[in-house]
Amino acid sequence: MREILITIKKELRSIFRDKKTFITLLLFPILIPAMIFLYAYMYEEESKDDLYSIGVNYSLNQNEISLMNNAHLKGKYYKSKKEMERAYSKGDILGYIEKKKNNNYYVVYTNEDSSDGMKVRSYVTAYLEGYNTYLAKVYLIGENVDVKKTFDQVQYKIVDLDGENFLLNLMFTIAFTYIVMSIVITTTNMATNATAVERENGTLETILTFPISSRCLILGKYLATVIMGFLSSLIGLILTIGSLEFVKRYFSFFEGLSYHVGLSSILISFVIIIMASLFIGGLSILLTSFTKSYKEAQSVSSILNILTIIPMMISLVGVSIQKWFYLIPIFNYTQCLMDIFSGKFHVIEIFMLIISSICYVVIILFYIVKQYRSEKVLFGK
Repeated sequence: MREILITIKKELRSIFRDKKTFITLLLFPILIPAMIFLYAYMYEEESKDDLYSIGVNYSLNQNEISLMNNAHLKGKYYKSKKEMERAYSKGDILGYIEKKKNNNYYVVYTNEDSSDGMKVRSYVTAYLEGYNTYLAKVYLIGENVDVKKTFDQVQYKIVDLDGENFLLNLMFTIAFTYIVMSIVITTTNMATNATAVERENGTLETILTFPISSRCLILGKYLATVIMGFLSSLIGLILTIGSLEFVKRYFSFFEGLSYHVGLSSILISFVIIIMASLFIGGLSILLTSFTKSYKEAQSVSSILNILTIIPMMISLVGVSIQKWFYLIPIFNYTQCLMDIFSGKFHVIEIFMLIISSICYVVIILFYIVKQYRSEKVLFGK
């Protein structure tokens, strides 16, 4: 046990001494709140009811102003069509409505070659149709006709069959992908320093001649890698929860954001990131133990980085998740974290993840021990 602790301290000390690597490992989880804040800001801006200015050559009453505002329009009065044309050419308005004298005939002028022009056309149409309905109701009321019986013939409500919040699902997918990716980046850096760099510098052979069993050496390097992976992902998890709470409180668009954060969900998520750190840490050491140099180890490690993106792609394209998917390493960690905080997880899925991860870790450690006991780990043959 003492030999294992010494190896762990030695590996962790090497990371703390390498300030560039250490800062990189700590800064990566900060990308998670940065991403959440960016999406929150973008959706908040898009949700704002911007009013598009249009010109009109007639006075607007209060009802017309209200109908315009509901259609995202703001009317500006001009005395003539020529004044509206000049205002449009200056960019003061995005279109204009000319009302013909002595009748309710309107001519709408917009430029559909632009995005704003297309929106204005749609909004003006909605405004005029709404105003037409309003005038019809006024007429029917004057004729003592029941307006409700005339216009409210059909009633409806919309039911969300899936029950998922697209925006929340998007944030969860990216955030938890980043958490798993932080484990990959951290453990691959640790594993690279523990194997390829030491082999490249010629220190690995010296370490293996020390009075320490290969088993203790392997466990020490492995546990040090797992510890750093867990710490990095734990920081990412804390920042994710904190960021979601922040945007829910301070961004009006996200006031109704609903997700599950409780003692049970946090404890289970801890178990998942531990399992992820154990598996990915072992896989990182195994892969880098076959490499001869730092550059080669980085190339091999990039494979793991690519694998972490696959669950995000699967989630975004809406692939139906099957039970056996929870046996697939890396994918199951991201998916289970999403399930936990969205309140959709099942105990059997968590159980499948834990059991499969333990089996994978045992197999990986077996091959790591085999690799370290051969000449390949020293000479890369």
